[in-house]
Amino acid sequence: HHARHPVERVAPKDLAERAAAAAGCPTSLVPALLDLLVRLGRLTADGPGLRLPDHVVRLDPRQSAARAALLEALGAELFAPPGLAAAAAAAGASPSLVRELEAGGEIVRLAPDLAVVAAALPEAVERLRAVFAAEGPLTAARAKDALGTSRKYALPLLEELDRRGHTNRRGDVRVVVGRAQPPVDAKLTGGTRARVPRPASLEE
Repeated sequence: HHARHPVERVAPKDLAERAAAAAGCPTSLVPALLDLLVRLGRLTADGPGLRLPDHVVRLDPRQSAARAALLEALGAELFAPPGLAAAAAAAGASPSLVRELEAGGEIVRLAPDLAVVAAALPEAVERLRAVFAAEGPLTAARAKDALGTSRKYALPLLEELDRRGHTNRRGDVRVVVGRAQPPVDAKLTGGTRARVPRPASLEE
């Protein structure tokens, strides 16, 4: 499989299962055999598939150019990228190359025909965190405005951030998980802010 598909990071697990069965392994023992080969280091489990431990994806010059063109197209507008299929076709990126970019974490697929470059996620988190720190929980509309995009892109991006634990949806709003804290409502603190005593050494 690696020789025929050098751009693909892994072989589908069912392909390995069929190969084991074709080699004479009883079907009922195939899962145990593959698990044993992984434990022995003869195979490496990688996401949904398997690969040989020394297999690495190597792109030829044409594929490298297609990769660069696709990443440039998707990254031109971080939160409003073109459709993935059209962008890949224009860049000359094959479906296997697109899958490799996704498996390698260079792009993040948000929907079947929607993907963003990896840099879009931390940038989105920082923008949302800044608004959350200033205003508190964000509605989808407020998050959309913070990202400077439309609902078409904002909603699947927010759902991806939810899955990754960067944001937490609570009803119709989201909170951003992380360092920043939302503003304190003065009504909840009696309208005044607590005074932090200065150290005695600073009072002298």
